[in-house]
Amino acid sequence: MRQVGTLTHENHARRLTNFLTSQGIGNRCEVTFEPQNGHMAYQIWIQDEDRLDEAAAIFAEFERNPTDRKFDAPEPEPQEPVEQQEEEAALEEEKPTHRFKATVTHLFIALCVLVFFITGLQRVQQVDQGSTADIAPMQAAMLYDLPTGKTFWQGIYGYVVAKVKGENPTSVEGPLFVKIREGEIWRLFSPCILHKDLLHILFNMLWLWYLGRPIEQRIGPFRTLLFTLIVGISTNTLQYLMSGPYFIGYSGIVTGLAGFIWMRERIAPWEGYPLNRSTILFLLIFIFAILGLQIFSFFVETFTTYSFAPNIANTAHIAGAIIGAILGRFHYFAQRVKP
Repeated sequence: MRQVGTLTHENHARRLTNFLTSQGIGNRCEVTFEPQNGHMAYQIWIQDEDRLDEAAAIFAEFERNPTDRKFDAPEPEPQEPVEQQEEEAALEEEKPTHRFKATVTHLFIALCVLVFFITGLQRVQQVDQGSTADIAPMQAAMLYDLPTGKTFWQGIYGYVVAKVKGENPTSVEGPLFVKIREGEIWRLFSPCILHKDLLHILFNMLWLWYLGRPIEQRIGPFRTLLFTLIVGISTNTLQYLMSGPYFIGYSGIVTGLAGFIWMRERIAPWEGYPLNRSTILFLLIFIFAILGLQIFSFFVETFTTYSFAPNIANTAHIAGAIIGAILGRFHYFAQRVKP
């Protein structure tokens, strides 16, 4: 349902709803109290979104001249009592809705967990064998890029720090997208699947389960997969340009999911996403707290001799929230009804 407008007179609201009904446009009038002026307000909601533009044009014309005889229409037949309507609405809500299964969400959770255990086993084997390698073989195959020499791209952040300190920035410069240009295009997305430790993967998978399922249930598996790839590739690339290849985790997509739901709640609240204000507040505090830590570390590294660089991909977090919100404005990602 979409709200088409608000009237201030009960008789006008009844007259308009009767006319809309006579034109075959399903509608509903909701009465609210406005404490600012102490008057009642009558909100007109349209049930058929395909006829929203037609209803909006009728509403605008009605506002200009509500007494026009054009809007004369017979009174509808008496409706059921409000209590009975509410009981029937409650029963309708209890019926199973035709929503998609969260197949893609569960698949990515399973994939992240599987890769986490494999990399953990590989690290154990490396320790047993006395290997001095910093990363496991699977991690080496899935990082955004894999440096092959002493000089490699270490990100805009390292370049700016070196320039501000008056040092030669060539130590943080190097060729870009080396492995991807060699054809290993899966690296554009695969860092999202990697996780550092148990707390890291637990945090991300809980949020993916909480935010990903309601999205997939509404837009379907294909659009969920497309959304995930767009956000994952975009946030990985931006993070790589900012900090170099050593970053992992699904959190950029998690903030993308949150940004998407926030936007859908603003422009299509009837889709009913379960993201309340406290959840949004928590995510905002999390993102900006890490951003504050990143700014603090920048000043420490720039104006002191200490090295304090928290390995947190906050560029991916912020970019994910922005990209998710942008995608949330596209009608392509609006709620779909499974036949």
